[in-house]
Amino acid sequence: MLRSLFIITFFTLCMLPLTHGQRSLVLEKLPPGINTPYFDEIAPLLSLDGKTLYFTRQGSPDFDRTLIEDNEDLASKLSAQDYEMHLGRIYSQLAGRAVTKPFGSPFNQDIWIAKSEGSEFNKLIHPGYPLNNALPNSIGSLTPAGNEVIVLNQFIAEGGMSKGFSLMRQNSDDSWSFPEAIEINNYHNSGPDVSMCISADGTVMILSLERYDSRGKSDLYISFRRGYDWSQPENMGSINTNTREITPFLSEDNSLLFFASDRRGGKSDIFMVQRKDDTWKNWSRPMRYKNPINSKAKDSRPYFNAETGYLYFTSDRDGSSDIFRVQIAGPNPMFVTITGKILNTETGKPVAAEIHTGFKNSDVRNVYVSEDGSFTIKVPKGGEYSIEAHKPGYEGKEATVNYKKAHAYFKAKRIDLKLEPMMIGKKIEMAPIFFAQSTSEILENSFAELDRLAVYLNENPYIDIRISGHTDNQGNKELLRKLSEDRAKAVKRYLVYKRRINPLRIEAVGKGSSEPVNDNSTDELRRANRRVDVEISDITDPEQVGLQGEEKKK
Repeated sequence: MLRSLFIITFFTLCMLPLTHGQRSLVLEKLPPGINTPYFDEIAPLLSLDGKTLYFTRQGSPDFDRTLIEDNEDLASKLSAQDYEMHLGRIYSQLAGRAVTKPFGSPFNQDIWIAKSEGSEFNKLIHPGYPLNNALPNSIGSLTPAGNEVIVLNQFIAEGGMSKGFSLMRQNSDDSWSFPEAIEINNYHNSGPDVSMCISADGTVMILSLERYDSRGKSDLYISFRRGYDWSQPENMGSINTNTREITPFLSEDNSLLFFASDRRGGKSDIFMVQRKDDTWKNWSRPMRYKNPINSKAKDSRPYFNAETGYLYFTSDRDGSSDIFRVQIAGPNPMFVTITGKILNTETGKPVAAEIHTGFKNSDVRNVYVSEDGSFTIKVPKGGEYSIEAHKPGYEGKEATVNYKKAHAYFKAKRIDLKLEPMMIGKKIEMAPIFFAQSTSEILENSFAELDRLAVYLNENPYIDIRISGHTDNQGNKELLRKLSEDRAKAVKRYLVYKRRINPLRIEAVGKGSSEPVNDNSTDELRRANRRVDVEISDITDPEQVGLQGEEKKK
C-alpha cells in the first residue's frame, strides 16, 4: 500500500548562465501535441543539446494505468469500475479530501518526451512503466551523466510510494531502470508541494520545501552532495519571504538562481538573484522579469538552455497551463559532446561499464552507465575534467580533457576509454614508500600514497594483495631480509589500523636483496632496489562480494 503519500510542484534542472539583452523578446507557445487546450502541461526540461524536451501532462485520460500493489498490477486484475474507484481512494489520500474523478485529477500526472528532428519538436513519445504509472510522475532534473533523470517520490518494487526523490536511468534500448532512492540527510517536508534542481556539475541541490524553519509556506533550501548522499537542507535566508518560493533553477556556473515566488500579490512570477561569493549565503536583491515572461497569470518553472538561448517556462495565461519559450540570449553551448567506446585492453572489444566524470579538483564524481560499451556524454568547458571507466575485475585508465570556454566546438570529440583486466601477479603502480634510515618507520610524506592504496582496496573489495619489501645488497643478507619484512609489515599495519582494511586481504613478505631490479653497482641503482612492491595476490569472484563481474577468476 502507499506510504506517506504526497503531491508535488514540479522542479527543473539547473544549468546554464543567462544574459539580458535590450532587444524586444518574442514569446512562443509550444505547438499542439505538446500543449493541449484541455490538460495542463508543466515542468519543461531540455537535454543539453536542446533536442529533447521532457514535460509532464496532468489530468489526461491517456495515462499509464499500471498500479502495482503486493506485486500485482491492479490495472489488469480489477474491473474498469473497481480500478477507477480504487485509484480515487489513493488520490483522496494524497489530497486529504475526496477525489471522485481520478482520471481528470491533477494527481494524474504522466511524463512525456518530445524530440526535435529540425527546428521543431515533432516527435512525441509517451513512455510506459516504470517511468510512468498511475501514481504522480514527474521528471524534475536531468543529471550530468546524460542518460539519467531524477523523479519525484520514492517507489517500492512490490508497490507503493513515499516522499523523496529517485534516480532513473535510460538503457540502451530506451527502456528505463526502476527508480533508485536518493538519500538526503534529515529530509522532511511538511507542506503539500516540493520542487528542486541540481547544479550542472552535480554537487549542489536547491530545494523548495516547507520545514520547521521556513519563513513562508515554501522556502528555498540548499543541500550539498556528500559522496552518494546529500547533506541536510539549509534555509537560504534572505532570498525567502513569508510567501512561497518555488521551482528553483541554478545556472551552469552556479552564479545565478532563478525561481518563482508569490511575493507580488498571490500569483507566481519568475525572479532571478546573483550569488555574491562562494559561501552560498550572500545573494543580490531579487529581480523580477517583465512582460512577456511574467504576466497577470501564474508564471513559474524557468529553464534556460544555453545551447539554443531559449528560456522555457510554464504559464496559465491562456486558461490551462502551457509551456512557452522566449529566446533571451544567443546560442552559447557550455558543454562539449564526447563519444567513444570502453575497450578491454586484452581483447580490444567493448565492455559494459560505468563512466565516472568530474572536475579534477573535486572529489565528487558523476556516474554514467553504459550497457553496451559505447557512450555519448557532455562535459563542461572551462577546467580539467576527468573521465574514467570503472568495472569490477578491471582497472581503468583516466582520461583528462580541458575545453576552453571561449571556443565553440561544433563536432563531437572522440575518446575511447581503456579497461585493463586485473590478474594475479599484476603489480599495482605506486609512488615510492619512504622509511627512516635503516628502520621500518614509515615517513610522513608517504602517508598520502598509502591512503591512495587504501582507497584502491576499498574500491576493489574482491582483490587481495601481497606487499613485498626489498633492499639493496649492502649488509648481512639475513638482517636485510628481516628489515625488508619489517617494512612490509609496517605498511600492512598502516592499512589495517589507520585505514581499516581487512588484514586477511594483505600478505606481507620480506625479500631482502634476493630480487634486485639492477646490479647495485651505484648509489642511485641501490636506491632503486630499496623499495616496497604491491601486487595482486588473489582475485575473488566479484559476484561473491555483491558485485557484477564480466570475467570470473581463473
